[in-house]
This record gives sequence, C-alpha cells and structure tokens, in this order.
Amino acid sequence: MKLSRPKVNAKTNPLQARISLRLGCLLAAAMSSNLHAQGPVLEEVIVTAQKRTESMQDVPVAVSALAGDDLLNTGFRDVGDVAAQVPSLIVTSNASPLNTSFRIRRIGNEGNIPTFEPDTALVIDGAFRSRSGLGLGDMVDVKSVEVLKGPQSTLYGKNAGAGVISITTQGPTNEFEGMLEASAGSETFRSLKASVNIPITDNFATRFSYSGTERDPLVENLTGPDSDDQSGYAVRGQFRLDITDSLTAKLILGRMIRDMKPVTGDVQHSAAHIEIVANAGATITNNRSDDRIVEQDDRTNFDMQSDDAVLSFEYQGDGYTFSAITGLEDYDVKINMEGVEQIPLDIVTFNDSQAGQSVSQELRWASDNGSDFNWLFGLFYYDNTFTRGADDQHEFILNEFIEEYGGAVAGGVAGVPGLLAAPILGVEGDTGDFDVNQDTMSSGVFTQLGYRLTEQMDVAFGLRYSYEEKTGSVVQFNETSAAGCVPPLDKNLVCTVSPNGNDFEQSDTWSAVTGNINLSYAINDDSMIYATYSIGFKAGGYSLQFGGASDEIRPFDQEDITNLEFGWKTELFDRRVRLNGAVFHAEYEEFQNASFIGLVFAVNNAEMVVVDGIEVDSVWLLTENLTANVNLAYIEATYDEYTGGQCYYGREPDDAALAQCDLSGNILPFAPKGTGNIALQWEQPLADGDIYSRLDVRYTGAANYSSDLDPRHEENALTTANFRLGWRNADFDVATWVNNLNDDVVYVQHVAANVATAIDVAVGSPEGSYQSYIGAPRTYGLTFRAFF
Repeated sequence: MKLSRPKVNAKTNPLQARISLRLGCLLAAAMSSNLHAQGPVLEEVIVTAQKRTESMQDVPVAVSALAGDDLLNTGFRDVGDVAAQVPSLIVTSNASPLNTSFRIRRIGNEGNIPTFEPDTALVIDGAFRSRSGLGLGDMVDVKSVEVLKGPQSTLYGKNAGAGVISITTQGPTNEFEGMLEASAGSETFRSLKASVNIPITDNFATRFSYSGTERDPLVENLTGPDSDDQSGYAVRGQFRLDITDSLTAKLILGRMIRDMKPVTGDVQHSAAHIEIVANAGATITNNRSDDRIVEQDDRTNFDMQSDDAVLSFEYQGDGYTFSAITGLEDYDVKINMEGVEQIPLDIVTFNDSQAGQSVSQELRWASDNGSDFNWLFGLFYYDNTFTRGADDQHEFILNEFIEEYGGAVAGGVAGVPGLLAAPILGVEGDTGDFDVNQDTMSSGVFTQLGYRLTEQMDVAFGLRYSYEEKTGSVVQFNETSAAGCVPPLDKNLVCTVSPNGNDFEQSDTWSAVTGNINLSYAINDDSMIYATYSIGFKAGGYSLQFGGASDEIRPFDQEDITNLEFGWKTELFDRRVRLNGAVFHAEYEEFQNASFIGLVFAVNNAEMVVVDGIEVDSVWLLTENLTANVNLAYIEATYDEYTGGQCYYGREPDDAALAQCDLSGNILPFAPKGTGNIALQWEQPLADGDIYSRLDVRYTGAANYSSDLDPRHEENALTTANFRLGWRNADFDVATWVNNLNDDVVYVQHVAANVATAIDVAVGSPEGSYQSYIGAPRTYGLTFRAFF
C-alpha cells in the first residue's frame, strides 16, 4: 500500500498574488454589503456533490450545476452543451464519438485510445460509466447536471483526478404528467423528445422517455459521401417502488442507438504528398483544413448500441440513510473506416470493433444532517471487460489503388529507383489483424467525517483506500501476398500497423490511500469561505494499441495528485446576486499523457504537471425580467517537467533513441488560459404567458490544439454566441434558436494525418501533413414543446 502524497511546489507564483488580491476584494464586498433591494430572489440550487442532498451554497466544493429551466433554456442535448455554460469544462471529439474527452481545469487527454481511461469520472444516475462518450448523444429526460471541479478521489474514487460530471435523470413521481417536444432546423435537423410519468398505485410509479435526432451532414466531400451527420435515439424506463415507508427501490433501464457518419478530418496535405497522390492517379484540388470541405474516398460509418441498468435501494433508518446502487453497462461499437487514407483513392480500410461490459456496486451509509457530527461510510466495486477486434472480419484491408500509391511513394524517394515496380506499401488483399483485451477490477473503501467546531466553523476529513488490478493483452498478425514483412517490403502498411508476433500480455496492481481535509467558515447567513487540501490517485495501465510498440513502452505508471484550494460562496443584495469562486493549485505527478503520432498512438508519463487558477461563477438578477450568468476562469496548466513528450513534425528529438522531445515549461494542449461565458435571460409577460430570450456568449482564449504542441496549431482567442427567442406558458413552449451565431470556424483538434504524415517522413518532406476537426457551423431551427 502506497501513500500518494507528493509535495506541493512552494515556488512563488505571480498568478497566485494576483488571485489573492482579487479574492480579497470580492470577500470584502461580500462582508461589507448592507444594500437591500425588493423584488425576486434567486432560487435555491440543490446538489448531491458530497453524495448527500444539500444546498449548493452550503457545500464546500467547487461545483457548477444546471437543472430545470437552465437545461430547457439552453436547449440541452448532451454533456457537450454544458461546456458552453462552464468555463472550466472543455469537450473535444473527433472521428469516434465514443472516445470524446472531457477536460476539467484543463486536465484531460486524447480520447481515441479505448483502453486509456479518462481523467474525469462520468456518473449517470449514481452509477459510474466507463467511457466519456456514453454521456454524448441523445440524453433522455435529464433532471440535472453537476460538474465537480478538481480532484474528487475521496468520495468518487476511480478516474476522478480532474473532476466529476454527474448526470441525474428525472425519476418517477406520484403525479401523471408528460412532455412532447419536436424540433426542426437547418441541414434538415429534426428531433423528437417525449416523456410520460404514470403512477400505478400509491406505492408504485413508472416513467418512460424517448429522444431521437436526425441531421444531414455538415462536412462536404468532393469525392465521396458527406460526413458529420446525426442519427440515433435513446429510450429510458424507470420504475420506483415504495416497499415500506422507509425503504424505496428504483430500477432504471436504458438503451442508446447511434448509426451515423462521424465527422471527417479535414486534411492539409504537404506539397510532397500532393505530388505523390497526383503520380498515383488522383488530384487534390481543395487543400484547406478550415472550410469543412474534404476530398476523400471516405465511407466511414459509426454504429453503437449501449445498454445500461441501474438498480438502487434507499433505506431511511433512525438517524441515517443506507443507499445501495448497482450499475450494469454493455456497449458494442463498430467503426468501419473505408477511406482511412484520407485522399481521393481507395487504399486501405480500417474496421474497428469495440465492446465493453461493466458491473459496479456502491454501498453507502450516511448520517442525517441534523447534528453537529456527520459521517459517511462507503464501499465500491467495479469490474470491466473490454475487447477490441472482431473474429468475423479483418481490421486492416489494403484496397484497389494501394500499388499505384505505393509506386508513387517509391518514385518520390530520391535514390531508390529500383523500387518503382515493387509493392512497397503492399498489394490489394493484404490484411492485418489485432485482438486487444483488458480486464479491470477496482475496489475501494471510503469515509468522510464532519464536525461543527463552532456556530460558524465546520471541519471535514475524508479518507479512501483504492485498489485496482488490470490485465492487458495484444495479439497481432498479418497476411501479405508478397514475401512477408522483410526489407524492402517492411514498409507494407499492414506490416506497420499489425506486425506479426508483436504481442503483449501483462498484469499489475496499484493501490493508494487518498483523502482530503476541509475547513469552512460561515461569515454570515449568506457567505461562506472554505479551504481544502486533497490528494488523489489514478491507477496505471497499458497502452494496448496496434502497431510496433515494444513491451517496454506499453506500461505507464500511476498518477498522483495534490490539490490545494481556497473558495467562497456568497449571496448578496437580499439573494439577488450569487457569487461563488475558487482559487487552486494542483500538481499531477507522473501525469498520464497520450498523443497521436500518425497511424498509431503513444502513452507515457509527464514527470510533473502544475495547474494554477481562479474560477468565478455568478448569477445576477439585474431586474425583475433580466437575469445574467457571468462565469469566468483563468487557468495556467503547465508541463512543469516533461522530458518524454511527442515531437511535432520537423522538430529534432531531444532523446534520439526514443524520438522524444522535452516539453517542460510549455502550456498543455487544449488549455486556453482564459475562458468565460455570459448568458442573458430576459422574460416579459405576454398573452397569458411569457415571451423570453436568451443570449449565450462564450470566450475561449488562445491555445494550441495539438498534443505535440506544433506551432502551426496555435489558435487565436475566439468568441462564439448562441441565441434563443420564444414564448411559453404552463402548457406550451415555442422557440426559435441559432447556434454559432457568427458562423465561426471553431477548431476542436489538430492531429497528424492518418497516412500522409508517415509518408511525409518516409520521403523527407520539409513539411508535414495534418488533419483538423472543426465544430459545427451556424445552425438554426424551431422547437415546440407541450406539457400535459
């Protein structure tokens, strides 16, 4: 058993000095305010951040929450929409929606490595979910979304080093009610949502929900089918039984189906690669990565089925509550990438099949909140099986134009004329296969104890022991029509991505004691300050990728986290203003980092990542009819020491043997220093209802959107906006909306091109090709909602 307690860096930080000054001003305003105003007050926000039902203003944790009208007003569909309201949350995605990455306080990682677990824990209806992408798509009948910021390893444990996203769906009630929503918009967008609550008896109630979405593609393809469409639905059934006055059981069953053509990477080809493609018999006429126009023989399809079940029991005892939550998860994903080469020639197909099954169990005993001493004890168990690869199809298949393309590559290599006729990249029908398996077992025991020291001061102490065991394996093989994978034929693509005999199997265990100490002080009935010191942990693992990785570089070490935080929560002007915030310093020792290097992925550990920042969340009732949400974050996330980073194209490695570069001192990728959003919500009575409008403006500072920090991918600051205008009463709601009002090009990610970058290296091109993933352009539509 290892105590994970890295030392806090004590170096002077100018950012912290500025933060302290600003914080002092804010607290002075909170404590000295004697202004009183008449009129409406802010509604209380209830959260379960500490696995109890509490007022958000009483919880000494940095948490942002959206519920009720907030979700309706923003047109919420999935977690990706929450990022527009929470500056500390960044969502990135690319060709596989399942592997979407959530970054909280700038901590996150590449999503397209299925066995590399996220830094942000996703919890849906109290049950831990294995993949971030299961929170995207058609979320059904969502009641609330809570974003817990910063390490949450005490109460949540597994993969909560950056934070937690907790989603709660609307449960059954004792009233018959329902909702029907229909939307239509640009690019033939159409959506249908419905829910109905049916009480059967006084003790038994049910609720059923449906959400389905269709949309035409947003990316135009000059050669093949267009991409980035939407097609899917989700259903959910809930059953609540009050067994006794003290014991309640609830069963939730859900299914999500997605059958779509995901967004295609928009490639910027090097001059050398354009010439090679031309010599192979095709022409690239559009060589821009910013216009949502591609020129690829691309027929990719994403097909996912995800099933989940949550069975929970809650017993109200004498002075305590017992909760038991069992979660089951089963998903199957097929990504058939015909056109993975990203050019107007059919060269290679990649068939990616992934499946996962999980069971989780949490048992919790918690005291009622009515005494000076409160306690919580819990047990956690999680078991997951993941497989990648299918027995009924090859993962890689070389197609019709592979020999022409290979010949063009050979012709582009100076001094190698003898290879002009040789199939150096393979011949049609060559295949490559892999089988990947990972079994994960995680368990934990945790407690949190709290005591009221005085009328104004509380102290809380949390402790958790976590144990995790993983077994990972990779088996690779290929079949070639030529003389195997020997020089000069070792450049055959299937030899590169699935080399014969490059197999791996290993098991290991990790354990840690983590915890937190929290001190909170109530300045008055409306203002509270708190300080937290916490340590966190994320288990190590294996990079179970196809390709030529050696056994020595596949394992990566556990990640240890230290976080020091000072926060405040206050309501001013007779509850017309809510102003919450936090200042924090976090250190991630052996930070697990991943990057895409063209065809294959790499995972290793950065020796130290340091995160310093300040967050401010506020709500302002400006008038009886106008409300403003102003949320800001300034965060510096830095590789304090990272000697094994990925080199961008053209940079000479600092470690020639491992082809690695020293990234120490650099800001992390996908980590703008400044982010913020302002939302203005206006309502005015009109014709037995209310007319309303909402303007959401999000600012994102300059950042580098490539994991190798290629200077070409440093993007300027950007401000985007969404707008909604509607009328509603108790029975109906009709609204028109526009997203990405200015039709801005919003870069999500830049990465090496799938095949072209490797070819650039082979022919010695002075510049490297790359691909870009871009967010949706301006979209607009109309939504009608009826309640009954």
